[in-house]
Amino acid sequence: MNILIVEDERVSQMSLIRMLNASFPDIEIIGTPRTVRETLDFLRSDETPHPDLIFMDVELQDGTCFDIFRQINITSNVVMVTAYHKYAIEAFKVGCIDYLLKPIEPESLCRSVERCRKNMNVLSSSNLLTTFNQFIANKPINTNVKIKKRFIIKLGDNFVLIPTADIAYFYTEDNATYIVTRQGASYIMNFSLDVIITQIDTSEFFRISRNCIIALSEIKGVMKIKGGRLKVVTDFEPKCEMTVSRARVDDFLDWLA
Repeated sequence: MNILIVEDERVSQMSLIRMLNASFPDIEIIGTPRTVRETLDFLRSDETPHPDLIFMDVELQDGTCFDIFRQINITSNVVMVTAYHKYAIEAFKVGCIDYLLKPIEPESLCRSVERCRKNMNVLSSSNLLTTFNQFIANKPINTNVKIKKRFIIKLGDNFVLIPTADIAYFYTEDNATYIVTRQGASYIMNFSLDVIITQIDTSEFFRISRNCIIALSEIKGVMKIKGGRLKVVTDFEPKCEMTVSRARVDDFLDWLA
């Protein structure tokens, strides 16, 4: 079975590859594009093998996976991979053979691959887009998510407990994820931002870009910059760019209100 993995976070990508190889030695990973453009180029190429199954993250570096569906007819089975509860789950149930919530559980992964082996419900791009747009409008929210009160960070043989209330922001750099406290201490984490955003109170934290989640308490103001984006003003010197991406500006301003 040929499998294509569309995922822009290196940690999540490698974790999925390891689980697939451990459970299904007969599969072949034929590509790991990280952007909408790379995925379109791969699927349109006559020189690349046809994927039997595509694992596809929702948000990519240059857009969302739905940008791919709008530009090409996908005939492979597709499993959506997402960290978001608010709308994606029901939408993906309708259009795809399965969905996986990050962090991915091995049992769920095996279920998805076996469904593909049985050739169940090949993706209908038009049905998926219609359902996705309907759920975007309604924005249902899963209220059963457990919110973390603290994060445990391993330092050698020791563990550090960081209360969520003491966190200023999370960010990624060079395929690593960091947690930064209000006191300026920085620690490396094993979770991706896709996973972290499902574990924290989103009334107190906002993901301003693919690379940063910031606490409301640390935002002192915002200012407009080029490209329709916003720059977040803080009292500290950030270790990453504090810019709200254009696609998130409206949601960010609604969140601040």
